[in-house]
Amino acid sequence: MKKTCLFLAVALVLTSCKKDNTSIDSSTIGGSTNIPINTVGNTFSNSVSSGISAYQGTITITKVTDGVSTIQFKAAIPSNIPILQGIKAKYKDASGNLLCEGKFKMTDAGILDYNNKDHKPFVLVKYDGNVGDKYILEKSDGTTIVREVVRKSTTDDYYWNGLLIKTIDVEQTSNIAGVKKITYFSNHKFGLVAVRVEMEDGSKPQLSLVPKTY
Repeated sequence: MKKTCLFLAVALVLTSCKKDNTSIDSSTIGGSTNIPINTVGNTFSNSVSSGISAYQGTITITKVTDGVSTIQFKAAIPSNIPILQGIKAKYKDASGNLLCEGKFKMTDAGILDYNNKDHKPFVLVKYDGNVGDKYILEKSDGTTIVREVVRKSTTDDYYWNGLLIKTIDVEQTSNIAGVKKITYFSNHKFGLVAVRVEMEDGSKPQLSLVPKTY
């Protein structure tokens, strides 16, 4: 199982819950993959903030096959954010830094990720989705992952990279000890712009992303 960078890894791979809603296709998205953000060599400036602590890593698209991007993640793993200490050794380099890959299909209609236990395509966001929409993945171990659209901007109200933009916010509940929920913030032009992990202690570490090309 491949994981993504730090909080993104936690958010996309390890969480699961049990709910029922099968009215929306959770394994496919429409649209074109021939978009600037989905190109080999594109990089994503990024930062993880938790309280007064912050750090950065390297995120790069290394390959695109049939529209699906392989994205490489490199980052130091700070010791002062406890949730990050559980990353397995096989996702680290010889110096103990994160070094791993994830697969995503990014189109002008949404984002799929393939970073679950079974590597199945699973909707992260559909840009034409509405509040209340749910995306469900049934895993081979009998559990399900559920993502729900909880908010969709009608005005430019999310501050990002010096701009105000619209976002569609998808929430995923968690069974990870200490983690209450995860929220993905996406924009139809800029893709995934942030992942927020809400901890049971009230803290909210967040990964923010800015693509170089979009």
